[in-house]
Amino acid sequence: MESLLDYLDDIEDLLDGSKSGPFSSKASIDKERLYKIIDEIRLALPTEIRHATRIIDEHDKIINDAKLKAATIVKDAEAEASVLTNNHEIYKRATEQATEFIEETKQNARDLKLNAMDYTDEILEKSEAMIKETMTNMEQQHKYMMDYFNQTLEVLYENRQQLRGRN
Repeated sequence: MESLLDYLDDIEDLLDGSKSGPFSSKASIDKERLYKIIDEIRLALPTEIRHATRIIDEHDKIINDAKLKAATIVKDAEAEASVLTNNHEIYKRATEQATEFIEETKQNARDLKLNAMDYTDEILEKSEAMIKETMTNMEQQHKYMMDYFNQTLEVLYENRQQLRGRN
């Protein structure tokens, strides 16, 4: 089966081989052969149209597939961008929370250290007061003891003096 272009070439050959009259553009052609070419064109035309329709359909299918792939790529890219944005936001929020936690922990550590220092100072103050009180008590006890010993010594001295008759 020939293509439409082949049939057009046949018509051109028929016209080229035709005889024209002198001083005229009119030509004498073989009518039977021209009708036969036209019939063959009519027979081939549906095939050519089906072939062209198939090519157009394939072209449309390729374009539609490309559009679907492009839409899928765009959708995937948007989803990926959304995930990356969300991940960035999650990272940013986690970083903020970590910073807040670290600052809070540092503040708690400072507070704990100050409280420990205050408690230690309080304990040391109480210990100092107790030692001062103990020293005061010891000094008082020492004074009482010294007074007692001095009185005892005086009594002993007086007793000895009486024994010796010196009183």
